[in-house]
Amino acid sequence: MKRLMKTGLAVLLALGLSAFAKDGKIVIGYSISTLNNAFFVGMTKGVENGAKKFGVELITVNANGDAGKQAADVEDLITKGVDAIIINPRDAEAIAPAVKKALDAGIPVFALDRGVTGVEVTSFLETDNVAMGRLAADLIAEAMTKKYGEPKGKVIELVGLVGTTAARDRGKGFHEQLKKYPGLELVASQPADFDQEKAFNVTTNLVLAHPDVDAIYGHNDDNAVGAIRALRAMGKLKKVGEPGHIYVIGIDGIKQALDLIRQGYMDCTISQEPVMMGEKAVEFAVKYLRGEPVPKHYYTPFTPVTKENVDKRKNWAEQ
Repeated sequence: MKRLMKTGLAVLLALGLSAFAKDGKIVIGYSISTLNNAFFVGMTKGVENGAKKFGVELITVNANGDAGKQAADVEDLITKGVDAIIINPRDAEAIAPAVKKALDAGIPVFALDRGVTGVEVTSFLETDNVAMGRLAADLIAEAMTKKYGEPKGKVIELVGLVGTTAARDRGKGFHEQLKKYPGLELVASQPADFDQEKAFNVTTNLVLAHPDVDAIYGHNDDNAVGAIRALRAMGKLKKVGEPGHIYVIGIDGIKQALDLIRQGYMDCTISQEPVMMGEKAVEFAVKYLRGEPVPKHYYTPFTPVTKENVDKRKNWAEQ
């Protein structure tokens, strides 16, 4: 009997089908790296919206920023026999063995926003982080041209969480594009871990070392918001257009960034679509389990948001 059961399961997996929950619902395990980040809160909202839309049972586990916990969480989801796993990795390399274990068990894995090093997941959904990094460099060059008549000036880069593909690619695109503007000098590049408090402290130290900085690029909005808080505390925060204004750009489109743009203190956020990304992940998981094709790599759109178009943007909580 056991052999027959194993054979039946193997046939199902070979057909790309799934072992469904007892009540007939597909069960998806969702592993989020942290909810201490507005972007991931928006992404989680999207996953939950998708689960409701497609009638999926969702088991959510939060790594709380701990790569070891996330690996254990994924192994627990494998043990529970979920039909698919959607994961936002805390660390692209550390999570690889657990993800490989899931794939080897016949469980499709859908990576959100961040990839998995050395493992080919079923589908990877993200924004084009390299392209966003390039755009950040172009926007700084444009602002410095307005300021000085040419693209020159001193720039600080607040790097994201080391070990994530998002931070790696946002830095890669930024550095590649800066080469086109030899007048832009990158005077400092230091990790702020996508964290406002760390960005506050890092910015304080870097601006003390480089008081004549012209622009700050944050790998995400938490980095950028932390930088603005630091500039305010140092008495160096000026509104856009005022003498002494330091150009600040981030990535994500969180409410705090949009509010600061409206107030005139932050120049730009390159807004992503985390709710859409989360919903798409569930859609792809359901399609895959039904035997339908899904893309191996899917890019959601991004939009630069400035004072000119900020009032047209909806907060993710409204989506």
